[in-house]
Amino acid sequence: MVGPTASLSVLSRADGSASYKCPATGYNILGAVNGPVELPGRRDALKPEDATVEIFIKPGTTTGGVGERATETILKSVLGNLVLGREKGFPRRGVVLTLNIVGGENVERGDSYLTLLPALLHAGLLAMISASIPLSMTLSAALLGVTTSGDIVQNPGPAAAKSVVSLHVLAFSSKGHLLLNESRGRFDFDTWELVRARALSICQGAHDGDVAMGEGENAASVNAFIRETAEDQIYSDYAHKLDSI
Repeated sequence: MVGPTASLSVLSRADGSASYKCPATGYNILGAVNGPVELPGRRDALKPEDATVEIFIKPGTTTGGVGERATETILKSVLGNLVLGREKGFPRRGVVLTLNIVGGENVERGDSYLTLLPALLHAGLLAMISASIPLSMTLSAALLGVTTSGDIVQNPGPAAAKSVVSLHVLAFSSKGHLLLNESRGRFDFDTWELVRARALSICQGAHDGDVAMGEGENAASVNAFIRETAEDQIYSDYAHKLDSI
């Protein structure tokens, strides 16, 4: 199975941007970041010693609703905590991240947004890297479903997600620390522990991110893919300087 694809700095009028596509679910996310910027009309929400992170999700074919607002809160709690908002120039200013869903199955009203969450996290992270937003760490996320027979399946889309017993999204830092655990459905702790171990293997790789993820997915871990995508962009940006050395 073809792995995810990503590109940085795809928009010219944003401080940073990225596109992320997951072929397994079909989702294509376009993220744009501006920051640090002034937040007009929001002075009451500004933090005196830290940056204020705002995240907006824009569905491709409809207006945002309760699902989008709830997902924005989850993203803000994860991505917002990665931002080193006390760096020079960031206190009392904002970092605005907009995530546009430009491809993939539509998430219908009432459906879980968990199937979209990893793609949104990865697109948002890469967009902030593109914008040179100071971050304390990077992350990687995995979407897993548990079937009625107890099998763990990776990256079920919205239609497939309706048939699983439980659905899980876990995100880990670049050092393997659990940053996010969002689950729905019926499961016990033993099942969750199996899901956690599988998600960690997908995100970090069984041996430092250098082995196959299984199920015919990428030849490297998600964390390695994120790192290599950023490194490729840095090399592209500074290739002319490297060639002159």
